[in-house]
Amino acid sequence: MESYDLALPLPATGDVTTTEQCELASAAEAAGFNLVFVPETWGREAFTRLGYLAANTETIRLGTGIVPVHSRSPALIAQGAATLDELTDGRAVLGLGLSGPEVIENWHGVDFRPALRRQRETIDIVRRVLSGDEVTYDGRLFDLRQFRLRFEPLQSDIPIYVAAQGATNIELTGGFADGWMPNRIPVSALSEKRKHLKRGARKQDRDPAGIATIPWAATCVLEDGERARARCREMIAFYVGAMGDFHYDAVADHGFRETADRIQNRWQSGEKNTARKAVSEELLEEIAIAGSPDGVGHLFERYKGIADTLALLPPTTASVEEIRETIDNVGDLLA
Repeated sequence: MESYDLALPLPATGDVTTTEQCELASAAEAAGFNLVFVPETWGREAFTRLGYLAANTETIRLGTGIVPVHSRSPALIAQGAATLDELTDGRAVLGLGLSGPEVIENWHGVDFRPALRRQRETIDIVRRVLSGDEVTYDGRLFDLRQFRLRFEPLQSDIPIYVAAQGATNIELTGGFADGWMPNRIPVSALSEKRKHLKRGARKQDRDPAGIATIPWAATCVLEDGERARARCREMIAFYVGAMGDFHYDAVADHGFRETADRIQNRWQSGEKNTARKAVSEELLEEIAIAGSPDGVGHLFERYKGIADTLALLPPTTASVEEIRETIDNVGDLLA
């Protein structure tokens, strides 16, 4: 695993408190992880928690993972990132994404479309704000005039990572972001998907090699390997079966359409246990790192040469104790 860094996306479920998330972040720091991502769905807000983590960590990088571009103005996103960078003495990372129309329209009350245009303009404006220069911006969605951030960020180039699954969004990421965060895309498909990233970079006269790839893999490493695998199956079945087209397509479009159909049909018929069992061994190994400590080494090896940072995403059903055990086991593997 020496060829890439490790990140821990903290759990987004409502039953994991901010204090518990901070304890997990500290455990990841002690275990040798390089980055912690703080999520934001329709539960706890991200930047407040990041401030708490900033006060309770010393070296690990901290970032949003992710905040939707619809939930704040671009200028406020930049203010949050710059403030976090000050609190962490230059350890901030900004992870952005689209979320989905269900969350954006039914929770935030904002039109989801034109989503990609909003993401593009948000990245543009955030960069200009963080540069410290006066910001005047004439976009299709945003019109800013003659304002400047009132303090100087420690990093004028805080890394901006984008969660993207579709070809057009990946291409946009290549054109304007610093890193790409694919989630639940089979590891065997990542090199092919990076072609879209490279195409977007070249259109903007950027070097594709300078754009990081940060895959997110559902990860549970327990002494009880079967329980770890069950946890990841539960997560995969939920996202493929219940969370809309983006997550279904990420699996179905890369060689697992029959499996994805089986999972989705059974989940939507109320047969959730059967849907979990429908997650095949092959699919599990393509998008998850699950098992006992002595049985997952080959799964980490698969990301060498592909990942610049590998984000080990805890299953949504994993307990805090299971996440902590996973962190410790991965730390031992790193040693």
